[in-house]
Amino acid sequence: MIVARGGEGGGHGDDRVGTLALLQGVLDAVGDEVIVVAAGGIGTARGLAAALAAGAGGAWVGTALLTCSEALTPPAARQRLIAATELDTVSTSVFDIAQQLAWPPEYRGRVLINAFTAVWHGHEDDLARQRDAPQRLEDARARGNFDTAVIYAGQGVGSLSLEASAETVISEMAGEAEALLRRW
Repeated sequence: MIVARGGEGGGHGDDRVGTLALLQGVLDAVGDEVIVVAAGGIGTARGLAAALAAGAGGAWVGTALLTCSEALTPPAARQRLIAATELDTVSTSVFDIAQQLAWPPEYRGRVLINAFTAVWHGHEDDLARQRDAPQRLEDARARGNFDTAVIYAGQGVGSLSLEASAETVISEMAGEAEALLRRW
């Protein structure tokens, strides 16, 4: 199995190519010999149906599960996720730099925009000189201060509207996607 993770996906990845364009290229490259799963920005039945219609064998869903009752997402982060729109994420390396993590520069992390990204995104060299940055991020996370602490999320975050069980999210997404595909 290969996961074709497009730039819309939350967390670390290469954001240069969107999910649908990447999926098509990967499917053409591997043919029918390997199952290809689409990832990145898929958080609704329509997104799942689109990936399946394009030839994916399934979808890797991440952000859509962050507010599930089983998730370990802190309450303050859940509130920010539910309030966010598709435009409230950025692909950035600021949290890696601040935590002194050695991610390759082409694998930035897609995160919810917050006060920390507003100050440091685009000023990474200055941030690298801030010796107290790792402790500030650790303290912010411990206090549940997500104006500073990181929340990794993909562009599908705009589809989050409530807390439900993972079973409910997945079964509704799959059932509605199946209905859409049958209708089309």
